[in-house]
Amino acid sequence: MADLTTIEKQILEKLFQMGSGYVLNFSDRTMGEFFRDDVGLDIYTQKYNYASGSKANRMRGLWLKADNKTVGNSILKLIEYIESQILIDELSRDDFPEDRMKAAKEIAEKLIGKKINSKENKSKATFKNGNINITLQKDVFDHVQKLLNSGHYFNAVEEAYKIVRKKLKDITGKEKATDAFNNSNYEKIFGHQPIDQAEKDFFEGVKFLHMSIQFLRNEKAHTPARDLDKNLAIHYISLASLAYDLITRK
Repeated sequence: MADLTTIEKQILEKLFQMGSGYVLNFSDRTMGEFFRDDVGLDIYTQKYNYASGSKANRMRGLWLKADNKTVGNSILKLIEYIESQILIDELSRDDFPEDRMKAAKEIAEKLIGKKINSKENKSKATFKNGNINITLQKDVFDHVQKLLNSGHYFNAVEEAYKIVRKKLKDITGKEKATDAFNNSNYEKIFGHQPIDQAEKDFFEGVKFLHMSIQFLRNEKAHTPARDLDKNLAIHYISLASLAYDLITRK
């Protein structure tokens, strides 16, 4: 069974126009051909026979019986089909809002195991007219924004480091970088083992970055709060943002 939530199924059913037992503009024949030629499976096999056996119920049967990767791939292929049908005026663009298409693609990528690129949730930087503008990683910034706005820069740095350590613990079960970063946890942190020496060095670099967070946070946690220069605080928090970003990209 694919790991689809009720809401995700509702999104997919709406996108694929399954309300009346149909799927998009497929006939029984063209749906069978599509799944055979593009997805690589027989949608009309007994395995996917569900309820009335209509086209929509065949899709539901696929979601119930197939694994995540198969279902995720079928969703992406159906999105490609929609886009091609719009190009040749067989389907109307108005019936397929961009946000619904995007949501379905994210569901598919989740099932396949790809990390969804969310521009809103990643740190980024721009350079213009000699000035660098940095957008902090969203989870980190949201956590410290009130402290920054109120001028509590020391506390903002400490909280930024706390949330990085908490995320590391959520991923690996270990809060300390010295414990969390080892070969057995590489797949949890990065999604795979290093493929070559260069990537192994990169993984080690991320480890040492998090070790810096660990020890800098220890210093902040065991020192009474004091005035901290705003510019220095932003640099400290940028370090936390990068550390958080690098372990949530897999």
